[in-house]
Amino acid sequence: MKNTVLLCTIILAFILFSHSQAYSATAATDNRRDTVEEEIWALEEAYFTNLYKANYEGVLAIVHSQFLGWPGAVPQPIDREESARFMKQLVPKPTSCTFKIERAGIRLLEEVALTQYIIHVNCSETAGVTKTQSSRITHTWVKDGACWKLLGGMSYDK
Repeated sequence: MKNTVLLCTIILAFILFSHSQAYSATAATDNRRDTVEEEIWALEEAYFTNLYKANYEGVLAIVHSQFLGWPGAVPQPIDREESARFMKQLVPKPTSCTFKIERAGIRLLEEVALTQYIIHVNCSETAGVTKTQSSRITHTWVKDGACWKLLGGMSYDK
């Protein structure tokens, strides 16, 4: 009887220990995922902050060398260099525009992240009129060494 109780106690202890280890590993994975997701969303914010400040170098610093994107305002996809020219035409000088990113979804798959969101941009025009434009955006981010880089994107004006 003592041996049976001892055996049951050992088995129970083993099961509880295994469960706590699995829970700790899952919690660590969830925490890492949350951290990476917030890092990606911060890069999305940085992209548009730099764009509306006309800091093209700041934008290009987070854009992958093999970038391919398709802004809603152009007839075909553009590469990184064409994107730089497009940005300079879109925002030729720093603006007082403000923006808000309405997160719709994010997916992480090891070294790849996909974001989907709506960006709402408010720009003051003459006579105190504010123009608001909203666009749906999809961006694909890839891990390039230690940094995340924007590999591609597509936008659609709502």
